Amino acid sequence: MINHEADLLPSTAELLIAGGDDRLTLDAGTGRSRYACRPTPDPDLVSLGSVTASHISPNANQAATALRDRCAHDLRSEPELVVYRRGLASARQRLLAYCGCDPQDSPMALLAPSGTDLFMLAVNLRQPQCTVLIDGAETGSGVPLALLGPRQGAPHHVAVRHADGSLRDAAEVDAEYAAIVNAAAQRGQRVLLVLTDISKTGLISPSIGSVLTLRARWPGLLDVMVDACQFRLDPSTLRTYLAHGFMLALTGSKFMTGPTFSGALLLPRAMAANTVDAYTDRANFGLLLRWEAALFEMERFAAVPQDVRLQCVNRFADAVRQGLAGHAAFTPLPVSAIDRSALGVATGWDHVQTVFPFTLRGAGGKLLNGDEARRLYLQLQLPAIGARRYQLGQPAAAAALRLCLSARMIADVHEGLRQDVAAEVPAALERIAQLIS
Repeated sequence: MINHEADLLPSTAELLIAGGDDRLTLDAGTGRSRYACRPTPDPDLVSLGSVTASHISPNANQAATALRDRCAHDLRSEPELVVYRRGLASARQRLLAYCGCDPQDSPMALLAPSGTDLFMLAVNLRQPQCTVLIDGAETGSGVPLALLGPRQGAPHHVAVRHADGSLRDAAEVDAEYAAIVNAAAQRGQRVLLVLTDISKTGLISPSIGSVLTLRARWPGLLDVMVDACQFRLDPSTLRTYLAHGFMLALTGSKFMTGPTFSGALLLPRAMAANTVDAYTDRANFGLLLRWEAALFEMERFAAVPQDVRLQCVNRFADAVRQGLAGHAAFTPLPVSAIDRSALGVATGWDHVQTVFPFTLRGAGGKLLNGDEARRLYLQLQLPAIGARRYQLGQPAAAAALRLCLSARMIADVHEGLRQDVAAEVPAALERIAQLIS
């Protein structure tokens, strides 16, 4: 029997890597993207690298395929943009529902392929003459280029770690941000300050209190964009940021474990009045399917009670810290305690560390450099006799690999699909130690 609808759209796997950029292109040899992911489920791979990317789960893949089939069916009788825009509206509505936003005063949600695109949207919307953000080792690879707006030069970067991975003094970091913002504002320039919550190695920078102070000093000149692309935030925290008039950049592909290239920019209602959504002018069914997969995982996580979430994040943190302490080859990078007290939000699961960076020492105690850590990161994903395959966060600052908790792992515990959220951590660390010994 011929499936006529199959001709109207590519397959799910093809769409999941469509409508992005060359970072989604599959390597001819490995069949993986630059994020070391295939556009199909890989249930034998242990996913502990949600800070970078995760393979799509079998159930999320089914949800994406179901949406693809519905779109293909509707395309037989409706124009492409009508079908696409309806899917986009549904995705936005579900995202805002997850965030708990009041339908009467909801922020505007702009969906875009990647986190990089979100920064481009913000620059085009607010037209800053000066932009300041965390250094490139702690944010997305394409962000600095995206922030090259028409009215400014290169963005200002503020380092939060020394070259060896140790933390700079937090007060000095805040002072450096403030000096850049104050100097630009005193010249009458519009400033875009990017508050990163959470960075590639689990940091918030600059401190939220310092940002609120700067915003109070320069209310007419300073815009704040929260880089929450990791989406390691409780909806109550997210809504508080919006209430302060901050933009939020989110993705469905980190903590939520959807496929890479699923971004969203939330704009406070007052800021969204004259905003035009450029991403509705051309159909991008790849974006739709990636968000469908992310929303599937997000809605599973939404069903997990707060006490279960808190138990899971604490259990994972304890297991990783214990595991790293048990191997001389591993040195945890310092990560500051998550402090959002300036927002006045209740302490919950998102105040617990879920990204754990660590450096590695090989034979003779020599620290692995970036290239060596990258090779190990890829080797962990290859089949080996008698060993499982592991996906960690790819090397970041100081060539640190990263062990990460994800929403999918927590939802699996709640649904009885796994007994222990940290069950694979000891074996993953043993495998790494074996490979570098």
